[in-house]
Amino acid sequence: MGVEFDEAAAGALIRAAQSADGAFTGQSGARRGAVETAMQEFRGGYAELFRMASVTESAERGRLARAMDDLAQQVERAKQQAAEENRRLDEVRAWEGREADRDERRRTQPLGPVVSDIEELFDPRPSEPAVRPSTISVAFTASQRTRTSSGNASGTSSAKPDALRSFATQSRSCNTTMRQHLEEVADAWTRFTSSSSWVPVGGSGFLDNGSRFVDENEADVTWMEHVAAAFEHAGSGTLTNHALDLAVAASLTTQGQDPVEVLRHMDADVGAAWLAAHPEVLDALVTTPPAWGTPSTVYSAIVQAERAREADPVDFATVLQRMYVSRAAEKVGIDMATWDTGRGAQALLGQVTGSYQYYAQLYLDNPDFMWAGMANLVGPDFAAGFLDLHSMRDHIGEVAPLLPPSLRPLTDVLADMGDDEIAFYEKTFLDMQKGIFLDASTMHEAYLDTGMDGITELRAAGLLAGGADQSPSEQAVSAQYAEDAWNDIDTGMRTGSQDLVDRGNGALLYREQHDTIQRQYNTMRDHPVTGEAFTTVLGIVGDASIPGTKTLGQYEGGTSVTVDAMPLVPGVQGVTETVYIPSQNLSEFPVRWDYIEHDTLPAWQTLAHDDPERARELVAGSVPDRIQDRRLDHRLGDLVDDLHDTEFRWR
Repeated sequence: MGVEFDEAAAGALIRAAQSADGAFTGQSGARRGAVETAMQEFRGGYAELFRMASVTESAERGRLARAMDDLAQQVERAKQQAAEENRRLDEVRAWEGREADRDERRRTQPLGPVVSDIEELFDPRPSEPAVRPSTISVAFTASQRTRTSSGNASGTSSAKPDALRSFATQSRSCNTTMRQHLEEVADAWTRFTSSSSWVPVGGSGFLDNGSRFVDENEADVTWMEHVAAAFEHAGSGTLTNHALDLAVAASLTTQGQDPVEVLRHMDADVGAAWLAAHPEVLDALVTTPPAWGTPSTVYSAIVQAERAREADPVDFATVLQRMYVSRAAEKVGIDMATWDTGRGAQALLGQVTGSYQYYAQLYLDNPDFMWAGMANLVGPDFAAGFLDLHSMRDHIGEVAPLLPPSLRPLTDVLADMGDDEIAFYEKTFLDMQKGIFLDASTMHEAYLDTGMDGITELRAAGLLAGGADQSPSEQAVSAQYAEDAWNDIDTGMRTGSQDLVDRGNGALLYREQHDTIQRQYNTMRDHPVTGEAFTTVLGIVGDASIPGTKTLGQYEGGTSVTVDAMPLVPGVQGVTETVYIPSQNLSEFPVRWDYIEHDTLPAWQTLAHDDPERARELVAGSVPDRIQDRRLDHRLGDLVDDLHDTEFRWR
């Protein structure tokens, strides 16, 4: 018996592949003529799209033809290898038969051993190794073509409808021929692979992609028919690209295509029209929203399509938030796809600085966005803090001698922190920073988009609810509080009431501190062994870089001790030493909010109202430079000065 190889099936596959190769190559003239006819009076953005699609078709058809030729050659080589192996097996079987005869003579004839051994000298066993068949593997991929104007929607296009329909007719005929040949190759491939198991083969992906290639060609035909119909319906040879986008959107196929990739090439209006024509795709994208890093226009198309069918905002809340956050991120170049807080502060500097630059842009564009201006000024202090975590153990040793003996146990605990502890606090800070950006950018972009209607939709979607750790009733209060805050800001801007603007922005600050990040503060304070010490030290070393603010210790008033250097002389001749070590823990919300509400926030409001140019100058400053300036290495001397004050007294 020979190897399992069906020579007839192999021959049929070779002929089918060669025939397909010839047919695909032979279509070049007809297809080129059809394209030239269509392009005679085709101008503008859609003409360029059509030209690019035609170039892609020609190049990929050539590659598909070469793939068919490659398939035929590989199967032909397999035929030769199978024949060679069968010959080798025949020779081995023949030798084994002769050897069996010699063994028989050795046993039964007097001179049998001698004669047989002499024969064997001239008839050695065939020693060549078995033929190892080459794997039959063919590669071909088809690309997805762009059929909407994307970034050129404001331009115009012109064409002669009859010429476009002529292209469609000729191209459809060629496509039919191609599909027939591909089906013949697919049938022959199935018969060959099922009857020739001796030959290892790759997958049939080249056939699937060949079919997809013809699908793309058919999509081009349908596309041009709709373009021609749009011109005919308008009664004009010129249309805007956006009008053409809307005319063809519903006709664009989804078969074998990633819908997100389809939407990437459409503006939001066109994408929404396309999704309206494919509700099953819309449902899938709402159920499993596109990943972070997807262009905001894709999310916008989904949201518009959901709004058009009057869906409950709760149903598309995730897409709604990603739309707004992505819009904000795109304004300052933030990469949402890689914003993983587990990567560490250094790896996320782009996202961190970008978020504060976004707040700056909000405030500089509209000074009534007071929360954003304050967030920009305080943000670099926050960022410098979590960047300093890895050097905190060293700095503790420098600050500890200035602290009361009662705090020495805390500093000793922090000086012995392990790397895992530092990584925990670093990630928690990064979670806080990202959480603030997600919440704040969602609300600001919604307001910028449609004013209070956008805020109302956020509330209906559940995106104004408080933290996940809050009860439903607490979340409802938080949502109402946020909507009221934006009502105050909106009314204040419309009526010129600075008090309402300040009140609304103050409420947003309260939301940030109470609803967005308090849970992380609690987590840090409750962290075993180091939590209480770490959060206590935050209040000691932290301050805000807003002119006129105090440290928490200075805000509390500090502890003063008077030293009389000359006790025998009436009066006090010496110094009063005041140490500004806070007695409270900054991570506790009542403590932190009292400090912010009565020190940091008023200082910012005073600066913004009384010296707006100075406020704008500070907010417009380089965020990376400000982060570096606020690192402990750069402000350690100022920190030491802030911790104590010496007053000389002579009476």
